[in-house]
Amino acid sequence: MRVPVREGHVAYLDGWRGICILLVLIGHYVEPLRPFGRTGVEFFFVLSGSLMADLLVFKRQDIPHFLRRRVARVFPALAVYVVLIGTALNVSLAALGQPLRLASPIAALFYFHNYLPHDSVVQLFEHTWSLAVEEHSYLLLVGIILAARRKPMLAATFALALSALAVANAYRLLAEPYSGGQWIFWRSDVRAASVLISFAFCILFRRMNPDRLPGWFAVGAAVLSGIGMIESGNSPVQFACCTVLAALSVNSLAFSSRRNRVLLEAPILVWFGTLSFSIYVWQQMFAVFAKSGWPPLPCFALTLVAALASFKLVENPARDFLNSHWGVRRAPTPLAAG
Repeated sequence: MRVPVREGHVAYLDGWRGICILLVLIGHYVEPLRPFGRTGVEFFFVLSGSLMADLLVFKRQDIPHFLRRRVARVFPALAVYVVLIGTALNVSLAALGQPLRLASPIAALFYFHNYLPHDSVVQLFEHTWSLAVEEHSYLLLVGIILAARRKPMLAATFALALSALAVANAYRLLAEPYSGGQWIFWRSDVRAASVLISFAFCILFRRMNPDRLPGWFAVGAAVLSGIGMIESGNSPVQFACCTVLAALSVNSLAFSSRRNRVLLEAPILVWFGTLSFSIYVWQQMFAVFAKSGWPPLPCFALTLVAALASFKLVENPARDFLNSHWGVRRAPTPLAAG
């Protein structure tokens, strides 16, 4: 059951990931609590925005190296899931004499599932919409860094401006509904706002370098964000307000009470956080089983078994192999917080 904590990981941020994935599992396996899954994904997005600001702005990671590490982080485990489940699905359909379903696994593998027509979506790959949003957001952040010429405040301004455009685009899409498409909050040109806002807030917090914040600040912002996310529905402004609160929470942790970080460093949360990507990839299959009537607890247990196998056999070794064979380039001198 033990999993290695990767070098450079911060325990309390892994604990944040652990809370995120537990919220996703609760939302996917217990139908009355479905909105919790939405909250978990949003918390993942704001954490990604903060971490990408740290890498691209403050550690000034070389962009080709940054992109290679993102591929090594995500693609191997996702590819194994998509190939295995996609092959099993289509072999079964062929044996039954039914039409093959190829569009959904192909879209999942190449990160455009969030733009796939609704009638082409297979539930087994539906969750990859969020992976597409993250990967598209990373490319957008690289463009911001290049356009801002690595000037932190200019990069933050660009990110906030683009996030405002994404919220406006959500209103446009709501006002001009179209048939056949997926939910608009799964589109990268809407949901990238979550990553962008947190990216900007990370820069602003580090630039201001505030003294210790009240102990309740990060916790209160997270709780308010979660409550608002559960009730947000289709309101882009309410959704954006919840994102702002979540981004305030994750980016204030470093300046918050040590007690908050200690709670997030609980070994069980760090364990779930370390496995969070493999859990997220494989939970979808068992969530489909749960929706078809399987009890939630066996689905939860099978998810952990599949995630452990994915992490130990695919995700971790493939990541190490790719990173080592692509070479570890010496990082530029970190940028001072001020």
